[in-house]
Amino acid sequence: MTSSAHLDGAALESLTDRMRGDVLRSGDDGFDEAGTLWNAAAETDPAAIARCAGPADVMQAVTFARETGTPMSVKAGGHMTTGQALVEDGLVLDLSPMNGIRVDPDAGSIRVEGGAIWEDVNHEALRHGLVPPGIPESVGVGGFTTGGGMGVVCREHGLAIDNLREVDVVTADGDLVVASEERNEDLFWAIRGGGGNFGVVTSFEFDCAEAPREVLVANLLYPIEEMDAYLRYFRETVPETPNDLWPIASLLTVPELPDLPEELHGKPAVNGYVMGIGDPDEIEEPMEEFTDFGDPEVKAIYPADYTELYDPFSVPTGHRHKWESVYLDTVSDGLIETLQEDALPMPTPQSVVSIYALGGAINEVAADATAYPHRDASYLAHIQAHWTEPGEDTTNRQWARELHGAAAEHGTGGEYVNNQTDDAAERVRAAYGANYDRLVEIKNEWDPENLFGVNQNIEPSV
Repeated sequence: MTSSAHLDGAALESLTDRMRGDVLRSGDDGFDEAGTLWNAAAETDPAAIARCAGPADVMQAVTFARETGTPMSVKAGGHMTTGQALVEDGLVLDLSPMNGIRVDPDAGSIRVEGGAIWEDVNHEALRHGLVPPGIPESVGVGGFTTGGGMGVVCREHGLAIDNLREVDVVTADGDLVVASEERNEDLFWAIRGGGGNFGVVTSFEFDCAEAPREVLVANLLYPIEEMDAYLRYFRETVPETPNDLWPIASLLTVPELPDLPEELHGKPAVNGYVMGIGDPDEIEEPMEEFTDFGDPEVKAIYPADYTELYDPFSVPTGHRHKWESVYLDTVSDGLIETLQEDALPMPTPQSVVSIYALGGAINEVAADATAYPHRDASYLAHIQAHWTEPGEDTTNRQWARELHGAAAEHGTGGEYVNNQTDDAAERVRAAYGANYDRLVEIKNEWDPENLFGVNQNIEPSV
């Protein structure tokens, strides 16, 4: 492969001449900003960053990488914990300048360029009474969607990929193609859950849900001693909960927020968090029923704007992260015991273990209808190590890795590619499950040289 030593000024100048956007090298204005990722633990030094202004720029950059043998990666939102948006000593295709959004109110759809983030998509869609199949955060649409897309409306309307009408894709040949149920069907199948293995998606067209902008939220805090009892209650209650509620149970350290009792600050706790995207008048009663357990330290049910709905204790850019995930049939007694023994104490106040209720529309799609295979899972456990100091890397990564190994004994054997920092081959197979072999066949057809290989990689077999 070509290294940065071969990406000299003349070579990059030839690419610059063919692009509308800028090609940056270390020391250039904007290089450090363009190379900033959400996960500060991902310390990678690319040789150059091509800031693509449109699909033609993507085509030029892909062609350049293929013809010169330059390692290449794709950066959209830069939120993935693996840090694989940046390739060591190679060329990064930065899609963030490609952030156009167009709403079709009559069709109830939205077309989004590959560098857009959900925060901006929501701003455009909500004005028309539409909710896209994402989350109210600054996460990139591209990686979120191609990994499956578990968003706020997932139980009621399905994953992001289940609401995808078509995509525009730049292939390894440098061509721009359209993929949908009617055109390039195999590519469309693979992109819906197969990650960035098959090309660079330059635009997505989604169906949106009609939902009120003002939604309902329930937030509960119990002392950590109530973890066993609350998680049992959680598993008993979720199956009877309407799909327009999305319940999450978490183990966390109570943050020092002014609206939380000061005596709880810094203490471990169990958090119940329920997001409701239905008519507030209709979901208030099931929300009350879901929260009717024990004697919580905090119990609040309140209206919220959709943009303020998700993750009340989110971790900002600049922290260091390692994530793991385990799909579950149930929140078993064995899993609860494992969490008691292996999750606590958590290594930092920012670290969290969350259990997301799934089911509903997610599970109504056949496992082989898209590349995302985990259609039977009832829950997803998400292990999140967050820390700030490089000297704490080993401790935090080991905690997440060991907890994953212990929790996986109670899971289905599957993992969610979007919540997976480890990219070892066996872990990638676990993410793609029974669909892996078909994904390899499609990889052989569309990217036999593995140009798109800096990701949770599906290696071609040719």
